[in-house]
Amino acid sequence: MNRIGRFSASAWSLLVVTIFAFALSGCEGSDGAAGAAGAAGATGAVGPVGPPGPPGPVPDEVMAAIDSAEAESCSTCHDNVGGFHQAIYDEYVDASEFVLAIDGVTSVANVGGGFDLTIQFNIMNNGVPYIDPVGVAPSVTTLSFYPVRYEGGAVEFQQPGFSPFPGISIANALSNGDGTYSMTQNVEYDINAWTGGSIVGRIATGDLVFPDGPTSHFGVYADLSHAAFEFGTLDTWESAANVDGCAMCHGTPYRKHGNIEASIAGAPDFARCKSCHFDDRSGGHEEWQYMVDDPLNWANGVDPAPNLADYAYTANLMNDTHMSHAMEFPYPMSMSNCNTCHAGKLPQIFADENFTAEICKSCHVTEGNDAWPEDAGTTLEGMYAQPHRPPPMEFLWTRAGVENFHDVTLNCGACHTVAGGFSQFADMHSGYDDHIYDATGTKYADDFTVSVDSVSVAGDLMTVNFSSNDPLVVPELLVSFYGWDTKNFIVGSHERDANAACTGYRPGCKMEYVPESSGGGTNPLFTEDATSVPGAWVVTLDMSALQLTKTALIPAMIADGTITKAEVTITPELEVAGQDVVLAAVSETFDLTGNMLIADYFAGATAIVDLDKCNACHDSLASTFHDGSGRGGDGIQVCKTCHTTTFPGSHLEQASRAIDSYVHAIHSFQPFDEDDVAAANDPVFNARNEMHKHHTFPNFTIRNCESCHNPGTYNVPDQSQSMPGVLSASWDIAGRNIGTIPEYVTGPASRACGGCHRADLIVPDLAGDLASFNAHTKAFGTLEENDAEDMAVFGIIDKIMSMF
Repeated sequence: MNRIGRFSASAWSLLVVTIFAFALSGCEGSDGAAGAAGAAGATGAVGPVGPPGPPGPVPDEVMAAIDSAEAESCSTCHDNVGGFHQAIYDEYVDASEFVLAIDGVTSVANVGGGFDLTIQFNIMNNGVPYIDPVGVAPSVTTLSFYPVRYEGGAVEFQQPGFSPFPGISIANALSNGDGTYSMTQNVEYDINAWTGGSIVGRIATGDLVFPDGPTSHFGVYADLSHAAFEFGTLDTWESAANVDGCAMCHGTPYRKHGNIEASIAGAPDFARCKSCHFDDRSGGHEEWQYMVDDPLNWANGVDPAPNLADYAYTANLMNDTHMSHAMEFPYPMSMSNCNTCHAGKLPQIFADENFTAEICKSCHVTEGNDAWPEDAGTTLEGMYAQPHRPPPMEFLWTRAGVENFHDVTLNCGACHTVAGGFSQFADMHSGYDDHIYDATGTKYADDFTVSVDSVSVAGDLMTVNFSSNDPLVVPELLVSFYGWDTKNFIVGSHERDANAACTGYRPGCKMEYVPESSGGGTNPLFTEDATSVPGAWVVTLDMSALQLTKTALIPAMIADGTITKAEVTITPELEVAGQDVVLAAVSETFDLTGNMLIADYFAGATAIVDLDKCNACHDSLASTFHDGSGRGGDGIQVCKTCHTTTFPGSHLEQASRAIDSYVHAIHSFQPFDEDDVAAANDPVFNARNEMHKHHTFPNFTIRNCESCHNPGTYNVPDQSQSMPGVLSASWDIAGRNIGTIPEYVTGPASRACGGCHRADLIVPDLAGDLASFNAHTKAFGTLEENDAEDMAVFGIIDKIMSMF
């Protein structure tokens, strides 16, 4: 074999080329110096981000949690439990089985002194006379009578006698044996001498319990009936407030303190309230002003006695109502919304004669040390400022530069007259929250509207046409996807994916987009059409571009039937006169299989919650939270775009971000961020947090499910229509009984119903009861610990929902 034969063909070719190159180069001479380095080439284009890799193996402990998950059996024992809750409330507000009527009232001078007041009355029970034996006192839980003295003038309602609360004892009430009764009492006043007035009676059965500790429920009378006997000129008096305004938050019929009717046949509205809140009674809740005027000393328990003169007030109905709502209670709308209680009577309340220090101070405290709100462009901001509280008088004067000659003892209307050229009462208050209404009382949400005009899908691309009646409106498009045809989103618009191209508070892209034509930024998930202009937008979402890591990709979930419907939502924003105003969102459900919009999918006629009921108390939902953005309106499905079951309630421990869990816990007055309060260890924050826990839903019990829900939608959730979810971990707070509880995955009943029940255990720190409740939900459903990667929650959702 010759030597050449030992080389491969490629090796032989390489040898020939090498010899040839050597021959050309010559055998002698230098190779020469290396040339200068050439200029760097331009940076190449960034390649596309690759799709997320497949999820890693599920750890054994997570798989064990998924395998242990079971469907809930709550309805087996708790069927119609929501109806039971509602029945308790209905018993309080329905027509009373007992009805009281006053047949006659006389007053006769007694030779021994005073006057003998005689009241003739009758009692009916279920439509027939309620008969006690002759000479026996009425055998009911409570029966009482109250005098109301009306004199008109500067002090309209006056104290009837010399006692602070001149009630009438019924110790002498005796039965006539036929359902009629008579009682006579010697009193210090002669009602015949009054200009006008009324004797008001009240009959009730059941229990009235106002507990001292934090609770979601008061005990209220099962039966309650009022009657009035009016005389003189009382019928010429009309309140500047409307009972309908009170009933918006407190329910119908409106009963102050749970046991006092505001509307009674035979007397003007609120006349019964005047039996205690008369106009020459000294106030007894100076702490209302103190807690806002000087929060640090209030929280530290410093005696306000040296300054009580500054907090002196008359305990008439206006002062006690204004002060309690503006200072003590977490009023769910702005106090500047005078129209809520005074609809149709704004000119009356803003009349010049009402521009007095007393009326101003009923909402605005005097100084508000460290409690001033932030004021742009000034140094007026206190560390204890609270949003949505009326600003202190001194703040208003300081901002206006007139603090050097203003004083709360002055009669404001003396200077603020048309002749004086100064602003008047009506100039300073329109009577409407200027974030929600214009000066005429028209809601901005009615004047500036948006709509979803069409939605279509071609392949993985969803194109949305949406519009506004004003091109200045800035819309945000949100797209969310329902899982397993439930009412919940398996992928909400607020879910962030793994795409690092979107930065901000947290990396990742969301299915939320403000068109660039209206000042928004770029989002690689969305493309705005060239024809899109402000007021008429055309935007396309690439559903395949969402780089999900916790679930399959959107196209895959559509293909396997996990997703069949999407929710397309527009949340609008608008600035008027330099401030953001509240607009209403719109939302439409899109059927991906039929490629069309569909109506009433857990909305409209099939809605679980009636948003009008929410707005009755909040006026415009989200106006006092979420920075007042246009996230209210059109139904609770707008809230669910962020409030999904797959996120824990970050501000609320042992709660899900799901809207049912969140709202139930909030309205049970479970406080937000209690760990931050504890960490700050600030006396004001601590005191406010503790006071918050002692509030109660304004219907005196959260059992009034229909204050928010539509009838029949508040029983144990149907698991085929409601996904499992995840509850946040508890906080380890020093000195508290409740210790560290991990993040749990649980079923829809444990999540939704537990929003109330866990709050009722967390607020009073009942660690043992909370452990028992969680054990109960685990025994009859699912309570499994979640993992940091959320494999457990999504694995359990997939397992449970695949059963249906």
